[in-house]
Amino acid sequence: MLETVAIWGKMVSSIMLIWAMYSQYIPRHIRSQMEIYFYKLLGWLSFYVSSLLALQVTELKDGVLIGYGINHLVSDGASFWSFFKTWTEICSAARKTFPPLPLRGWFLPEIDYPIRIPISETVPSSPVRVVASSSLLYLRKKMFRFTRRHISELKAKANAEVAAAAYGEHLKISSFQAVLAHMWRSIIRNSDLDPEEVIHFKLPMDLRQRLNPPLQKECFGNMVGLPTAITTAGEMLDNGLGWAALQLDKTVRSQTNEELKRFAEDWVKNPKIPNGLMLNNSFLVGSSPRFNVFGNDFGWGKPIAVRAGPGISGHGRILVYPGTEQRSMEIQTFLWSHVLDKLLADAEFLQHVLCVHPSRL
Repeated sequence: MLETVAIWGKMVSSIMLIWAMYSQYIPRHIRSQMEIYFYKLLGWLSFYVSSLLALQVTELKDGVLIGYGINHLVSDGASFWSFFKTWTEICSAARKTFPPLPLRGWFLPEIDYPIRIPISETVPSSPVRVVASSSLLYLRKKMFRFTRRHISELKAKANAEVAAAAYGEHLKISSFQAVLAHMWRSIIRNSDLDPEEVIHFKLPMDLRQRLNPPLQKECFGNMVGLPTAITTAGEMLDNGLGWAALQLDKTVRSQTNEELKRFAEDWVKNPKIPNGLMLNNSFLVGSSPRFNVFGNDFGWGKPIAVRAGPGISGHGRILVYPGTEQRSMEIQTFLWSHVLDKLLADAEFLQHVLCVHPSRL
């Protein structure tokens, strides 16, 4: 389940105070119980839960908090935020008419339907409901804010390094790739890994426009791929920001129609259901700075913050949101305490980012 919380507030300082208390002063074992209260479906496997969408509205003294979870079998992030936007427009009467919802599926003629999943793949390897309190005790959340200036500087630096190394005449690193590369290198630099240790960086991608013929951008459902950039800790640290960003760019470029078709055909022959567990030294990106988070208005005004719920939180989880300021980004990380402590003392990392104080959401 995708779990997120959005906050609307009249008095920002009051909302901030609540989050500051939650982050700093409440003992961790009590905090995990609060997370269970706010996230009723935390740890439930999708095929044991009847609801595809869960919403919880909590009225605070000076604002409103909406927590929600959606089953990724039926929707990805792009479709969810499209649904959320439509919901707010209905509530605020911003629109009277809505176009039909595109629901076209993607089916390969060579595949014999229905797809048969082995029973062994449907048996959970752990209890049905797993509240990851033990792992959460060692994890810490942290918000980082990349301003428009920070992003511009990182993008320029990455592209300059790529051009100087002559990796390719027409290669251009995007702002998103530059920011993620900065996070990736910085976390690895402060993780005390052996140079030969293999590291993975999973980068979810919207595949709708990569298919041939392409699907409509508005097509509702889950059309996200999870390509992975793989390297070693030593190789990462021996090279610069541009090289790291280039690995992400290559991963993006690998998602062609032919590759997606091959993956689908191979998966049907040998179906595997992900167990939700992450490999050691694995990093997983979630959400996107392109999602229209702050354009939603139920009639209360726009939200003042968005945060991820615990979900399948693990070391290396990186959630990216659009910032409240134009062309800025906010990144929520889940990292081991000792890694985060070193990251917060890393001058090279802090040169291009702002740390969000808990009292400021």
